Amino acid sequence: MSLQRAVNLYGACALVADDAVRRAWQSALPGKSDSLVSALVALATFGDLFVDELSRTLFLSHSGTTRLVNRLQEAGWATRQAGDDDADRRRVLVSLTPEGQQVVGDVLTARQKALAELLEPLSPEQREQLSGILETILHVHGSDGRSLHTTCRMCDHRVCVPCPTLEAHRAATTPGPED
Repeated sequence: MSLQRAVNLYGACALVADDAVRRAWQSALPGKSDSLVSALVALATFGDLFVDELSRTLFLSHSGTTRLVNRLQEAGWATRQAGDDDADRRRVLVSLTPEGQQVVGDVLTARQKALAELLEPLSPEQREQLSGILETILHVHGSDGRSLHTTCRMCDHRVCVPCPTLEAHRAATTPGPED
């Protein structure tokens, strides 16, 4: 198979998966934006984040992220807290509430179901091969800290152990025997 065909097929599959996930989000949280859903899952995945960290993770402006956090707070899914000392007071920490955690569980369950349906036609051997291929791709592209937050912002980390992106990041940042 030519590289061009593989690239084209990979792109088409990426769109099929993206469409399935978006439909799943909308069934779990009708009328909510992709950014809001991504923020919920990112907070569940990475824990409490400062607004600027969440902004970088979601590829949103600071003001856009602030508005997003306002919507999360209005829904009762997140809280915010200013830093404790003078140097940190301008930074705002965002945390999920128990209600927010429950919503994330619903979203990830819907996501898992939608993606599992796409893989149903594959045999167990084919799923194993696909997992290996995907892990290789993620490992190659996951060696910097930014990739860790952006690539895994919609992952269900309960089922992806060990995380290939995290493993790549650790390998890239851990000194070797010669260092």
